[in-house]
Amino acid sequence: MISSKDLKKLNTVFVTKKEFKIEMKKVDYRFNDVDKRLNEIVDSIKVVINMVGDVSQKLDEYRKETGEILDNHEHRLDKLDDKVFSLS
Repeated sequence: MISSKDLKKLNTVFVTKKEFKIEMKKVDYRFNDVDKRLNEIVDSIKVVINMVGDVSQKLDEYRKETGEILDNHEHRLDKLDDKVFSLS
């Protein structure tokens, strides 16, 4: 027969069903916490990507505007150059 001493040893060596359920709930809570943190990180990354996209669009618009201004100045300088050197 199994004595109470043997049962105590078995309980210390092996996990009971109740203890296993408790530990699994702890693991589930940890996974839920990790999922929440990952979702927060993903949301933060999305915000950063949107910010970079906005800055990139603004820089493209600025580059286009300055390019148009430079083209206009070059055209005007060419016209002036033609006038000055056509007279000589």
